[in-house]
Amino acid sequence: MIRPRGCLDYLQLSWWLMKRQGRSLLLATLLCAISLPLNEIISTALLPEALVQVLGLLLSLFLGFRYSQAYNRWLEARVLWGALVNQGRNWRDLLVRVLPRQLPVSWKRRLLQEVVLLVWCLNAQLRSSKGSAVLLPEPVRELGLKIGLRNLSVQSLLKRMAREQHLLRQGGWVDSFQSSEFGLLQQAFTNVIGGLERIRHQPLPASSTFFIRGMTWVYGYLVFLKLDALGHISAALLGWLVFLIFLMAERIGTFIERPFVDARFALPMDHFCALISNDLLGASDPLAQPSSTKGPWLR
Repeated sequence: MIRPRGCLDYLQLSWWLMKRQGRSLLLATLLCAISLPLNEIISTALLPEALVQVLGLLLSLFLGFRYSQAYNRWLEARVLWGALVNQGRNWRDLLVRVLPRQLPVSWKRRLLQEVVLLVWCLNAQLRSSKGSAVLLPEPVRELGLKIGLRNLSVQSLLKRMAREQHLLRQGGWVDSFQSSEFGLLQQAFTNVIGGLERIRHQPLPASSTFFIRGMTWVYGYLVFLKLDALGHISAALLGWLVFLIFLMAERIGTFIERPFVDARFALPMDHFCALISNDLLGASDPLAQPSSTKGPWLR
């Protein structure tokens, strides 16, 4: 996630955006350059005064809608991750409150480790692209092997947690009321995970993205023509810059609506997972260590 701390960080962000949009910005520049000698002909055909004003109004409405929807998705994902942090603490406190002292410490520790593995697997699953393998950090795989889990996944861990609760109830370590408390808390985990998966796998309609992007291109080009028609090279340069800024602004909305994928715009999920690991396993655990990512970009 981006956490700019100064002018240099904003310049780095701008440079990264220009690199990501290199083809689009180059195409827009070529289009402007080709239009310079033909401006009088093109402007006569494409620049009725009302057209630019109407397109500007429509584009502002659609871009506002796009940013609103994208931010709502990002905000919902952030709220759900916050709920996951709180549920991890509730799980820890529930174990302290209801489990008897006679229960082996290794069993209690394993119940905490399973929740830590769950959030790290969820992190990796949300980051992975469709059809690609889920890549887990080495400490996560090592912890999974330590408790006897070779094939780690969100669903396998949820099933494992449910079996552990069944064994606790069957062995008489918890009563029926305490067992239902465990069940309700795991249900809360499942609901949060389902919400995050819904955001990940149900993006905004592609038709909406295509329409807004097309309108951005048309309006940005018309603004360039209108300023270039003034006859000053400075006006043409200003129109070109405005065109590029519109393209970049539209693309930022696309990045924001995907709160898990790109490290610069995604939520700091590694930080959330490390926080949960610290709460459940202690600060000395390898998974509780801060992210090693340097600079203003934190995952």
